[in-house]
Amino acid sequence: MTGGQLGVPLDDAWIHYQYARNLSQGEGFTYAPGVATAGSTSPAWTVLLAGVGLFTGDFLVPSLVLSALFFLLTVWLTHRLALELTERWQVALLAAAGVALTGRLLWAGLSAMEVTLFTSLTLGAVWLYHRRGLGVGTAVLLGLASQARPEGHVLFALIMLDAVLSTRWQYRPQQPVATWRAIFMTVAIYGLIQLPYALFSLSVTGKPLPNTFYAKSRTTTLYSWRTLRETWGYHWRDNLMSLLLLPFGLAFLWRRSRLTAAWLLGLLIIIPVIVPFVWHHGRYTMPLLPFQMIAGAAGLGWIVQKVPRLARPIWAVGGVLFLLAGAWRVPAWAEMLGYNTREIQEIDVELGKWLAANIPPDETVGIDDIGAVMFLGPRPIVDLNGLVSPEVWPVIGQDIATMHLLAASDVRYLAIFPGWHPLLVSDPQIARPIQRFSTDTQTIIGGQEVVVYEMDWPYRRSIVPQVETSVLLGDVIQLRGFDAQVAEAELDLTIYWECVTAVSPSYKVFIHLLDSAGNIVAQVDRPPVNGLAPTDLWQPGDLVRDPYQIYLPPDLPAGAYELRVGLYTDENGRLPIRGGDAVDNAAILTSVEIGN
Repeated sequence: MTGGQLGVPLDDAWIHYQYARNLSQGEGFTYAPGVATAGSTSPAWTVLLAGVGLFTGDFLVPSLVLSALFFLLTVWLTHRLALELTERWQVALLAAAGVALTGRLLWAGLSAMEVTLFTSLTLGAVWLYHRRGLGVGTAVLLGLASQARPEGHVLFALIMLDAVLSTRWQYRPQQPVATWRAIFMTVAIYGLIQLPYALFSLSVTGKPLPNTFYAKSRTTTLYSWRTLRETWGYHWRDNLMSLLLLPFGLAFLWRRSRLTAAWLLGLLIIIPVIVPFVWHHGRYTMPLLPFQMIAGAAGLGWIVQKVPRLARPIWAVGGVLFLLAGAWRVPAWAEMLGYNTREIQEIDVELGKWLAANIPPDETVGIDDIGAVMFLGPRPIVDLNGLVSPEVWPVIGQDIATMHLLAASDVRYLAIFPGWHPLLVSDPQIARPIQRFSTDTQTIIGGQEVVVYEMDWPYRRSIVPQVETSVLLGDVIQLRGFDAQVAEAELDLTIYWECVTAVSPSYKVFIHLLDSAGNIVAQVDRPPVNGLAPTDLWQPGDLVRDPYQIYLPPDLPAGAYELRVGLYTDENGRLPIRGGDAVDNAAILTSVEIGN
């Protein structure tokens, strides 16, 4: 399926490689050369890969091996935790086997991502807390879990709540009772582990969590029911039997480990507050799957407990159905892994290779998928999703404002999914496609085609018009000059504007070509740059290049024609003009010779 190429199913893995390489080479947490950024949502995984980078420049194979090893550790810890909670080897074995046959977790184990690291850390923390209560080991595991994924903060809060409640009453026999000294010590150790990266993030962005958390947690509603629905759909398809048995398992676990039940249900309920839709096959809740399997297997054990005389047939039939409910999806997830990897190879990896070979390394490129592109050819970039470019956050989803930002950042090339930014690349005079990459499927990639554009932004740092003018329109906008050239059937005109003061209305440009009798023979009326640079977004000092193609009537007689231009609104009419020749608040630019 991948043509024999070894790869990864997410471009995000390449993001980790880039951070890890820079960190291992002594450049700190940087992504683009020399620019510190708190863009790693999993600094623990980055540091782990950076250790690999001390010995080799190949991160692909080691990262795949590490994620697979943590998957195996996840299976073992699931067995240990289930045995600790239920004291039944059948439950422990069934839960561990259920995890081993869960397609999404198998996918995660071959994703080269931090999912299985975080999963094993959360399992280890809950297991150790259940066995020994609060202590140095529990605090360290919790701290590392939160450095592997921000969702670890939720588990820490739940454990601390459980510990505080245990100082007043115990809900299970032999429950370790937390002392206030142990509580404060755990908080202190946990805080010390979080402090370095939190301070780094604060120093870079003014926020305590990584860029990626804020970039991906954009939501316009208080609670995303779409996320909740899609998340539960994934978990339902992972193992139908485990969810059918879940109520019985939670009832059983509630008397033995309320923390396990609270973590399983709590994160599922909280995730829709954070993200507006499910990312990457619901990978943010994949770490709950071992707890789902434990609860499901415990539910089957609860049924056996209620009907002891049918214990063997219940274990046999129920266990087989439990395992089949997960195993039947494994081939589909194996196929999904292949499709995902092929898409990343055909789009992101090939794009990265092409940019490295064809675009000078000092050119700033605006990019949607930033992983493989940067690892294969480090360069200055503007990340249009804001993962490593927090300056993009205020304009995400606003193509016109994004255009202003990209022009100010001197971005000359875009490598993007066109469907994500339709307005940004709608005008071929501004966005000229120079290379395309495509794939046949779309199972993980943002779009089936990525296009590289050479950009000619309307916003300029400087202008050199062929003809300079000094015409002031309404004391707010100055016409600085123009270029004009007559072709066979059209007049190519470029107007250069400068914003003098902030403009509140959105003005339209009118361009009239008049004959000697004063009749309009050709005209254009539209907002500047065809609406891509509206005047109400202009700021004082902005220089705007505004190109036009004015189509001439085929029967237009040869001769001299007068070219006039101005600004107006439908409500208030034309802006008054000061400086230069003008008629009826229309600036006279030049006389144009057309024909022979």
